[in-house]
Amino acid sequence: MKSVLALAKRNCLCFFRDRQSVFFSMMAALIVLLLYLLFLRDNLISSYPGIPGMDNFVDVWVMSGLVSVVSVTSCAGALQTMVEDRIEGRDMDVLVTPMNPYKVAFGHIISTFVCGFMMSIIVLAVGLVYLFATGCPLTAQGILLTILLTVPAALSGCTIMYAITSLIKSVGAFSGMFTTVSVLIGFVTGIYMPLSVMPGPIQTVSVFVPATQMASVLREVLAGEALGGLGMTGPELAEFRSDLGFDLGIGGFQFTPAISILYTMAVALVFFLISVMLVKRRQ
Repeated sequence: MKSVLALAKRNCLCFFRDRQSVFFSMMAALIVLLLYLLFLRDNLISSYPGIPGMDNFVDVWVMSGLVSVVSVTSCAGALQTMVEDRIEGRDMDVLVTPMNPYKVAFGHIISTFVCGFMMSIIVLAVGLVYLFATGCPLTAQGILLTILLTVPAALSGCTIMYAITSLIKSVGAFSGMFTTVSVLIGFVTGIYMPLSVMPGPIQTVSVFVPATQMASVLREVLAGEALGGLGMTGPELAEFRSDLGFDLGIGGFQFTPAISILYTMAVALVFFLISVMLVKRRQ
């Protein structure tokens, strides 16, 4: 276990010492925030005229999804060290040690998880300051649950991105992958635009993305108070929740928050096993 922790510690130090890596891992969140403040906010509020409290709701709705986005992009950014190690041959120092593939994968995933979790908490803290300053209704329970939910969000993000990055062999390929993920994640989680306005096939694919599932749960716990203050009831509320990604479903099956979390953890386990097989192949 000491070797696993030593590998994780080394990767974390390499990531946080590289300020450019930290900045670019936050780039997707900054892009979403700028797009929201400059363009999306007014459009979303004007789409539902005459509803008191819609401005506060839209703010917390976006912030909830933003935490889910950062849990993916920051994990991707933290893996740049692993790609550089592979290009320069430093990864062979680890692969030739007695560490088995499970320990090697576990060490990289722990460091990626720590980086993703910490960056998610930082974004959440900044978002909460903004929400408090604008008078958005929040509850202590919702904030605490949001902090706890960043754990499965970051865990799924780090395992999926580690498995994908394990196949990359050049800095150029990593940059292209990172850019693609940073752009697409905002769409599939329904932040750039509500999922309801996307084509049917895109909506179906988005539902199966763990980040979308966690965005749904995060909206439920953090934006639930603001949603209740809109005064919607019955079919109107059900349609509104579906349009804005609170309720996800495939066919007649509806995901509950518990099922969404279990699904996210199951996907994380599958990608961890895939990562182990990729490490074993390299050894």
